[in-house]
Parts: sequence; structure tokens; C-alpha cells
Amino acid sequence: MVLDSVMLTKILLSAALGTLVGLERSLSKSPAGTRTQALVSLGACLFTIVGLNSGNASDFARVLPGIIMGIGFLGGGVINQAKLGEKRGLTTAADVWSVAAVGVLVGTGDYVTAIIATGVILFILRPLKFLEKKLGIDVA
Repeated sequence: MVLDSVMLTKILLSAALGTLVGLERSLSKSPAGTRTQALVSLGACLFTIVGLNSGNASDFARVLPGIIMGIGFLGGGVINQAKLGEKRGLTTAADVWSVAAVGVLVGTGDYVTAIIATGVILFILRPLKFLEKKLGIDVA
């Protein structure tokens, strides 16, 4: 497998979209900030590329659940870091999981959906949080 312009685009775009979400998370003082989000998106993209380029369609079918479960395990660790009884880490776990999905989208070549999904993630993390505070909703 040779690094061509399509593969380079996938690598750079997945890292860039993860970085955008990560910058927002860093501003929110989340434990999963810029580098973490960029690496999660990039890693998911790379595993997707490997699964798709193996020449065997069933390889991608095996790679995708591995990404989902692996990121779930990572998110579980984030939630577990919170003290007993605290409601912390759920949003971070969810955004890490969502950013991995963005990486998978980029890896499959679905750039438009990945960009739109990143915009929706950013809306959920910033303006929606602001709205919850304005309405007096308990923000987790």
C-alpha cells in the first residue's frame, strides 16, 4: 500500500476534525483534550483504512466492532476516574466515542458526513451546554 493523495487526505482530515473537537474540550477543561481527540479520530481512521484495504470485505466487518469496543473501553476508563457517586465523565466518554465515529467516516471516504458530524458534535458541546445553563438544567 502506497501513501497517495487520498490516503494523505484521510489522515490529515481525520486528525484535523479530531483537533477541532479537542480544542473545544480543552477550553472546557475536559480530561480528553486536543491531542486525545485528534489521536482517537486518527486511530479510528487508520484502522478503517487497514480494514478496507486488506482485500477481504470481512476484515472491515471485524475491524469496525473492534474500534467501537476499544473506544467504549477508553470511555469507561474516563467515567471510572470520577469519584464514587459523582456524575462526571459521561460527556467526555460520549465525545471520544463520537470522534472515533468521525474518524471511521473519514476512513471510509465519507468526508461530507464527517464534517457535518463534527459540526453537530461541536454544537452539542458548546451552544447546547450554554442553553442548558440558561434554562437551569443540571449540566453533567
